[in-house]
Amino acid sequence: MYCGRPVGGGVMERMNKRYRSDEDLTTFRLTPMKRMYYALGDFGYNFMYYWLSTYLMIYYTDTIGIPAATVSVMMLVVRIFDAFNDPIIGSLADRTKSRWGRYRPWFMLGSIAMACFIVLIFAASPQWEMTSRLLWMWIVYLLLTVASTCSNMPYGALNGCITPDSEDRAKVSGLRMMFANVSSMVTVIIAVPLMVAFSSDGSANSARGYFWAVLITCILGLPTMIVSCCKTKEVLTPPPTQNQIPLNLQMKSLVKNRAVIILILGQFILGCVIYGRATMLAYYWQYNAGNAGYATTYGVIGLVATIVGTGWFGNFLFKRMCHKGRVCAALNLITAGAYFWMYFTTAPSVMFWILTFVSSMSFYAYMGIHFGAIGDAVDFGEFISGVRCDGFLSSFVSVANKAGGAVMPAVGAAVLAAMNYVAGGEQPAQILDAVNWFITLIPAILSLINAMFYLMYPISTKKHREIMEELIRRRQ
Repeated sequence: MYCGRPVGGGVMERMNKRYRSDEDLTTFRLTPMKRMYYALGDFGYNFMYYWLSTYLMIYYTDTIGIPAATVSVMMLVVRIFDAFNDPIIGSLADRTKSRWGRYRPWFMLGSIAMACFIVLIFAASPQWEMTSRLLWMWIVYLLLTVASTCSNMPYGALNGCITPDSEDRAKVSGLRMMFANVSSMVTVIIAVPLMVAFSSDGSANSARGYFWAVLITCILGLPTMIVSCCKTKEVLTPPPTQNQIPLNLQMKSLVKNRAVIILILGQFILGCVIYGRATMLAYYWQYNAGNAGYATTYGVIGLVATIVGTGWFGNFLFKRMCHKGRVCAALNLITAGAYFWMYFTTAPSVMFWILTFVSSMSFYAYMGIHFGAIGDAVDFGEFISGVRCDGFLSSFVSVANKAGGAVMPAVGAAVLAAMNYVAGGEQPAQILDAVNWFITLIPAILSLINAMFYLMYPISTKKHREIMEELIRRRQ
């Protein structure tokens, strides 16, 4: 397989040539250090982005004083816009020609912009006029969403370009998910203590506490994304004959690609589960469990479970099944069972924490295998269409994730608003029941549906080897 070194003479010549590699595609494998460099990108992204998935809604409802229904509408509308934005950026990234490759320039600039906007979205003040608060929330969240796409979508596309080997991709995706979820759990662990330490009144719900906690997190997280961008190389580049990407072949690689369609459906459900639960967990700790500090306990348990799941359990199953779809189906079934039984417990019971460990282990192991399958589906798209468009196909997977991440939190916010949720007050039983449903039974049902989809995934390890042999032959 081939590693990327720019060819050509001067800077302008190199900038105008498509990024090529000269490695033997039949023998190339990532070293452990190269896997780590790539995984660092998701460490930094999730270290910062977890503030949005967990605290953004409760920050604007309880701290800034904006009604839950208004926040819900904002999230939904901006995510709908993002559904059109992702494929455009994906197509532009596919057509980018630079000495850094197709995706790394987008990844670098998008990451810097995203970190800045995450800080700004938590810089609102409850002392502002309501109109100013609303404008700030809408404008900054819109810009943040675009920056996030410019960072994370090209980064996801790189996953299928840094190695052509299916097992290698499973390993690097498992490490990527380990880093991503370890960083998320670290944010969970440090979030409340940081907010309390920097608040003016010692509470975990002050605007000042939020701002400084988020600022510190972004200062620490952004450098890991920059290192990842600088140290990661595109190995699997488009065929030498691919000087342009006709729209009809681009669409063929999507609509006739059953593997990527299943991954898109799976990513939508994944977004519903992870972001829907994350949003409602903030309410669960405060109102159902009665102690926001339980978020730290949850983070510690989730951290250990993530390491076990992505570092061992997912790869253990993959080596025995040799089929990423079947592994994803099995892991979703385990997750569904754990969420179902969690409905009958309440934090801080021992059984609640045991089920938290099991569900986190299986869910994050599933995420590692799932993301490792995206590159295989891109290979299949090139196999059937003749063009390679990692960014375009990855953008639809990204859209599905964001759609799920918008729909479920928006539905949750709408449900709370319909039940007359009052920020900071004592909640009635119906509110507590709704919050419990959103972190247990609803994710259980969604995970069960997800398992059914993955049973139809068509690419086994053997099939992928056959696809890659044909793609290598075409390049030769």
